[in-house]
Amino acid sequence: MASIRKKGKGYEVRVTNGYDSQGRVRTISRMFMPKETWSEKKALTEANKFAASLENKIACGQSMSADKLSLKKLSDLFLEDMKPPELARTTYVSYRDIIQRRLIPYLGTIKITQINGHTATEYSRLLHDPKLYEDEQSKPLSDGTIRKDLAVLSAMLSYAVSQGYITINPLIYAKKRSNRRKPTEEYKVEYFSIEQAKWFLWALDHPIDIRHKAHESTMKNGLTYSTPEYTQRWKLPLKWRFCFQLFLFTGDRRGENLALTWEDLDFEKCTIHIDKASARADGETFQKSTKTYKRRTVVVPGFVMDVARLYLAEQKRQCLNMGDRWEGYRGEDFKKNFLFIQQNGRQMDLGSPRQQFKRLIRIFNQNVASTEEEKLPETATLHDLRHTAASILISNNMDPRSVAGVLGHANPSTTLNIYAYFFKKKSQEAADIMETVLTSIPENSMVVGK
Repeated sequence: MASIRKKGKGYEVRVTNGYDSQGRVRTISRMFMPKETWSEKKALTEANKFAASLENKIACGQSMSADKLSLKKLSDLFLEDMKPPELARTTYVSYRDIIQRRLIPYLGTIKITQINGHTATEYSRLLHDPKLYEDEQSKPLSDGTIRKDLAVLSAMLSYAVSQGYITINPLIYAKKRSNRRKPTEEYKVEYFSIEQAKWFLWALDHPIDIRHKAHESTMKNGLTYSTPEYTQRWKLPLKWRFCFQLFLFTGDRRGENLALTWEDLDFEKCTIHIDKASARADGETFQKSTKTYKRRTVVVPGFVMDVARLYLAEQKRQCLNMGDRWEGYRGEDFKKNFLFIQQNGRQMDLGSPRQQFKRLIRIFNQNVASTEEEKLPETATLHDLRHTAASILISNNMDPRSVAGVLGHANPSTTLNIYAYFFKKKSQEAADIMETVLTSIPENSMVVGK
């Protein structure tokens, strides 16, 4: 039973909270401060409500320390307990950065018992406000980024529930109400058309004449000299040719591609085994499981494996030429080397494929494409090659389960969600076929009623 007594300008509320190890009654004491505009009767009524709420929290097993626990303090506990291997390393770093960069600066002082759906709404509204970014000269955060922030906030509150600080995670219920009001957004993916994919493959295999305009240059001594217009023949290095072929023909993710070793290739069966991925966190590259923690085997065309054989021979020559500077494997262990490496045998930097991909598109558009229609999209990303692979498979009637297996999705529903647009097109094709078949009247048929 709660007791309430006047103390200064407020009310002291005492609630029984079981017994200690010595058998003595434990009590929880909290101060309730009424508003100055309230009458004495109103203040006492609200104090009784506060006491009832306090009793209810104790009855539900909620920790009373939560009343004083700020989101900042909770984040410290959360990050300490969620260190790898509890969370995947990349996930942990992502959570930590979101917490430190935005959640704590904006919400850190709020007590966790005061966080609710309204808190999330106000946080979203704040980060959408362009005025917040005027000094930084940057754009407001995207909806996707803000959703990630709120997902991390929800994970912290779920952790608080597991530790007994609060009884429920209020953001779970806020999310459910939101989902009922808003329809699920359709994924929007970019991809190469069939013709663009063919031009891309052509650029991988053929030399390109790069046209250099006449120009003047100035030396350090101040003298200038003129360079006439000239043409330079350029061809994509074998390493990148093989790398981009794998992106397109396997539909693998960047991290999966760069984690491949020669052990993962079966030259006889023309297969590639994908069971790991490279990732980067805190300035360090490391190997981890694939996104779905599953191993998959992808069959590639024979000519891709022919390029792989040439590249393997080139990499072995590279090893010999580097001598003592080679930091990769040698001899019988050479197959343990990564497919895509730096000059000294170390694994390639994760950002290198993107740079070469953009360079290839730029060179093709400036020196090969004769019309705007022939140009490859300069906004294209490496991940668009994965989307291109999916679009080609779906447009050629491969079922969702098989597409999911090639792409490494956990289940076909993921494939259906991401590539809903392509499957809608196939549904329209099916409707057109049904209409054509069922509404056409065969020749020489008997018309009923005549």
